[in-house]
Amino acid sequence: MRVAFVGKGGSGKTTLSALFARHLARSGAPVLAIDGDINQHLAEALSPDTSPGTEPVTAPPLAAHLTELKDFLRGTNPRIASPEAMIKTTPPGRGSRLLRLLGDDEVHARHVVRAGDVPLMATGEFEESDLGVACYHSKLGAVELYLNHLVDTPGEYVVVDMTAG
Repeated sequence: MRVAFVGKGGSGKTTLSALFARHLARSGAPVLAIDGDINQHLAEALSPDTSPGTEPVTAPPLAAHLTELKDFLRGTNPRIASPEAMIKTTPPGRGSRLLRLLGDDEVHARHVVRAGDVPLMATGEFEESDLGVACYHSKLGAVELYLNHLVDTPGEYVVVDMTAG
């Protein structure tokens, strides 16, 4: 099941995403949390350890490796000539690679970290270099591609903390 927490800024999306993902993890359900918010704070909400000397958990951002993600997901699909030909809504086809939740593949190996009891992926922050050339929603394309190529089964959960709007 895919659950996205959406709404206006300050409405508690991150808090609810973290509480729900932690509840699922503690109940033993397979779960993956994805921080799709421009304010990347889901890791802190999942693992709020503020002990002195504790480093915050950071997941390698999906958006920073978008070309590699596209290349992996397209696999040998003859209808997709290159990673550049893929857009965020490109569905999988013959030859495309499909993902299993927290599977043994390079996407999960590279981008999933543990934040407390919960596996976490993140889109990445909106960088100063993005100003004037991109909107944050373009970074969410990596999450859309991931979800489009994910084969989840009953009892598995993806919890996404979305950006405001």
